[in-house]
Amino acid sequence: MHKQKIVALLLLLMLVGTAVFPATLYAQETAVVNTGALNVRSGPGVSYNVVTVIYQGQAVTLLGRNSNNSWVKVQTAGGQQGWVNALLLTTNTVISNLPIADTPTLTPTAVITTGALNVRQGPGVQYGVVTAVSQGQSITLLGRNSNNSWVKVQTAGGQQGWINAMYMQANVAVNTLPLLDTASAPITVTGLVNTSALNVRSGPDVAYPSVAVVNGGTQLNLIGRSSSNVWVKVSLADGQQGWVNASLLILSADISYLPEASAPALTTSPQAVINGGALNVRSGPGVGYNVVATVYGGQVVNLLGRSSGNSAWVKVSLSSGTQGWLNITFTQPNVTVNDLPVVDGPPALATAEVIVAAANVRSGPSLDYASTAVIYQAQVVNLLGRNGDGSWVKVQLASGQQGWVNTSLLKLFTGINSLSVVQ
Repeated sequence: MHKQKIVALLLLLMLVGTAVFPATLYAQETAVVNTGALNVRSGPGVSYNVVTVIYQGQAVTLLGRNSNNSWVKVQTAGGQQGWVNALLLTTNTVISNLPIADTPTLTPTAVITTGALNVRQGPGVQYGVVTAVSQGQSITLLGRNSNNSWVKVQTAGGQQGWINAMYMQANVAVNTLPLLDTASAPITVTGLVNTSALNVRSGPDVAYPSVAVVNGGTQLNLIGRSSSNVWVKVSLADGQQGWVNASLLILSADISYLPEASAPALTTSPQAVINGGALNVRSGPGVGYNVVATVYGGQVVNLLGRSSGNSAWVKVSLSSGTQGWLNITFTQPNVTVNDLPVVDGPPALATAEVIVAAANVRSGPSLDYASTAVIYQAQVVNLLGRNGDGSWVKVQLASGQQGWVNTSLLKLFTGINSLSVVQ
């Protein structure tokens, strides 16, 4: 009987223990936010992404801690779990008594810190551009080059490439990323000439001289581009290299895939490139002077000076050594014309304009002389002299031919008496 009482007492104590102790073993530890706003992160550190935000006075359930007790894993009232800095919570719980929670693997990411940044095929500006990312964009870090200056990344859109490490803020040290010094194979870009003839120039601007001309339909290998993407560097079939305007090509791929090529220094020698088909070079600064040579579109001439009387006319030197004057309006100079020195031209020619539909040029100062040529209204001729009474003037045509014309058929741009009497 005594033994039965003891057994009954033990059973009672066991029942009481079962009712009381589980409440103590499984009591939830809580804490209250003691700062204005607190980021709840995916892991124990500011490098981890923000999961949600909780505010001062809000209560959270404590689930665990990291190894040095500086961060605690919590669950919000809404059921979201994450990590917060332990200093920003008020709790009666001893943090070190919480279980150590598993720390998630940190995905290396970075935020772009410059306005726009090219993502390239390889670790350097010589590689083509794959895409561009903008300030504030987040990217995933995949690896680095040997000196940690470039990192391989993946954009939110899934594109991969390399960016300069200077222009990002990473959540990990760059030197902890895996070494990936292998770049993507360059993309070959070609261009089909889409104009009848295209000047290949020594540099990326019309101010550079033409080094070759390629015909429409020619396919060119593209080996580089200007920083503005307006010009591309090409390699011709004979191995010669130069620059052409990209807008005159049909491209096989975007030129941003090409590496940026450096431009040669532009010569400081005053030069001009001829526009259009053909342009006369004359013996003086005006259409009244004889033609001494003809230059053609794309040809480069050296500028020697300008006319004091008419700044539209400049003195030039051709590659053949011939010197003369041409109208600068029909060229593309690499200098401001007014910066050229004033150069004296030949003595100013007296000229006249034909004011009738047609006028005979005769071999002498009279209707008795035979007609040797006909000149037409608005045509300008040079005046070489006059007869004794000024009724006839000796003229020179643009072709160089000379003869006599009745003064009444011309509008003289000089006084008749300023002309010498000639035979």
